[in-house]
Amino acid sequence: MSSADDDELLREVASAFELPGRWLRSTPFGGGHINTTVVAELKTPNGVARFVQQRINRAVFREPLRVMENFARVIAHQRRALEREGARDLERRVLTLVPARSGANCYEDSRGDVWRTVPIIEGARSIDTPRSPADARAAAFAFGRFLAQLADLPPPRLHETIPRFHDARLRYEQLEAALREDAAGRLAACRDEVDFALAQAPLVARFEALRRSGAVAERPAHNDTKLNNVLIDDASGEGLCVIDLDTVMPGSALTDFGDLARTAATRAAEDERDLTRVRVDAELFAALAQGFVRGAGASLAESERRELVFSAQLMAYVIGIRFLADHLRGDSYFRIHREHHNLERARAQLALVADYERRGAELANAIP
Repeated sequence: MSSADDDELLREVASAFELPGRWLRSTPFGGGHINTTVVAELKTPNGVARFVQQRINRAVFREPLRVMENFARVIAHQRRALEREGARDLERRVLTLVPARSGANCYEDSRGDVWRTVPIIEGARSIDTPRSPADARAAAFAFGRFLAQLADLPPPRLHETIPRFHDARLRYEQLEAALREDAAGRLAACRDEVDFALAQAPLVARFEALRRSGAVAERPAHNDTKLNNVLIDDASGEGLCVIDLDTVMPGSALTDFGDLARTAATRAAEDERDLTRVRVDAELFAALAQGFVRGAGASLAESERRELVFSAQLMAYVIGIRFLADHLRGDSYFRIHREHHNLERARAQLALVADYERRGAELANAIP
């Protein structure tokens, strides 16, 4: 956002919220791919104050006001939980919504887009990959604690901001449809990957059985547990605050831990082409499991704890078949940066599935 019209819009958005001082500028912030995020800087008698402002992507989140209703409920409940614990630095441990001048928790701009504002949490940062097992442990603890804080969230049920987001059955059916259509004429060239993916269908059935039996309960969950959705304290290395709450909705402990382990328990890139490098790092997996279990505490059932290795395998499979289906459709959903990029992503994720299968017993021994 750099045109004069965009600058005028950002001035409009900043002035729509109860912010102190005189607006100086708003500049792009972070590396997110969904929402537009800027930092608004304002001159105050005490220096420059900074606030994060986000425009909710309506193409992804069709009902942004429901997203904001969830957001406000969740952080209010978190705050009460932290107050009961006597937590220090409360304003750095939970997000705070700055009200719009209208009194609402968000603002609809002159173009019809919905924005929210939160104070920036200084002295903390997000990281894309763990620099050490300590980073992995800290982030996993924060996500586990987040689950525990929301375990007693009272009714009503949170809105589903993206319906069937982690529905493994839906993703498998989408793969089957892509195979039938073969819209880009690519099936013959990736038959090995397809055959492997179809052979792993029992993973979907296993997850469904766990849900039906009650061994894995529906609960308020984050649903996008990338490492960079936790702010790490610069001084202490603690996992300080869970952010990016747009996908907080009904989910499960397994999908939250599984997606975190899928991305943070390997040192290989998500699109690694050398599949010999795509392996689960046992030390990182152990740190993630230890942090998550400790953070979730008594809110994590024994039946859920036993399935943490499976959860990582499942989520690698789900994203792997999503990449594979998109490759077969002609790359209509995920942005690609080179030819056959989605196929490379799929191969890397399916290689992780195989590694979790081979090393399941070893990795399970690391779970507290």
